[in-house]
Amino acid sequence: MRKILGGLALAAGLALGLAGQAVAQTKSLLQTVQERGTVRVGTTGDYAPYTIRNLETGGFSGYDIDVANALAADLGVKVEFVQTTWPTLVAGMVANKYDIAAAGITITLDRLKSVSFSEPYLKPLFVPIIDKKDAGRFKTWKDLDQEGVTIALQMGTAPEEAVKRRFKKAKLVSVAEPVIDYTEVLAGRATATVTDNLYFASVIGREYPQLATVDEGNPVQETYNGLMTVQGDQVWLNWVNAWVREKQSQGFFEELHKKWFVDYKP
Repeated sequence: MRKILGGLALAAGLALGLAGQAVAQTKSLLQTVQERGTVRVGTTGDYAPYTIRNLETGGFSGYDIDVANALAADLGVKVEFVQTTWPTLVAGMVANKYDIAAAGITITLDRLKSVSFSEPYLKPLFVPIIDKKDAGRFKTWKDLDQEGVTIALQMGTAPEEAVKRRFKKAKLVSVAEPVIDYTEVLAGRATATVTDNLYFASVIGREYPQLATVDEGNPVQETYNGLMTVQGDQVWLNWVNAWVREKQSQGFFEELHKKWFVDYKP
């Protein structure tokens, strides 16, 4: 009998230990972030006006930086920005280097294989960018999909993914920092690039008036931006989604749109 009771006690102890371990493993990121007192935010700092890094101070500013700061304030925690890059953006999330990522990030099917996204709060369009002197040659993005045309694409970005799915004949060249896709067009090494219309209207088009978009009424792709986060944490995702909806009802994103895409001066 003692052996039986001892065995039962041991089994019960193991069960309680495993149960405790399961609870620890299933703790929501919402609880973790609040207990830690900080939310870690991955951002690239190279995509004005979404995310801009001040090279002198190391600080960040921009549309999505404001989003992250507001989310942290409503959580009652501080923000810790974590520098990342477009090619390593998803890998950094999977490796638990940050809790969310905010950088003008497009929700894509490929990214959703590894991470989750909040409900969208911004809807840019992916459009081709060309030299104005070529405007007579290219009336739509499909005119660019031909032999002899080179399209420069920023490595690891959603436009790169979209163009690779849709373009069949043009030469596609992926570039990585410090090379930028539209500078390849300016230098004559590429015929075009593809980026979002808000980025062009607020930054590229203002700095480089010799560049132009192609047929914004028929974009390469309509897109949706949101906050990237981990998979499998429904409690955390529910909170983030509820936060996005509440901020939308308060006009928060409308105010940010005016600040960063209408009144913004590079």
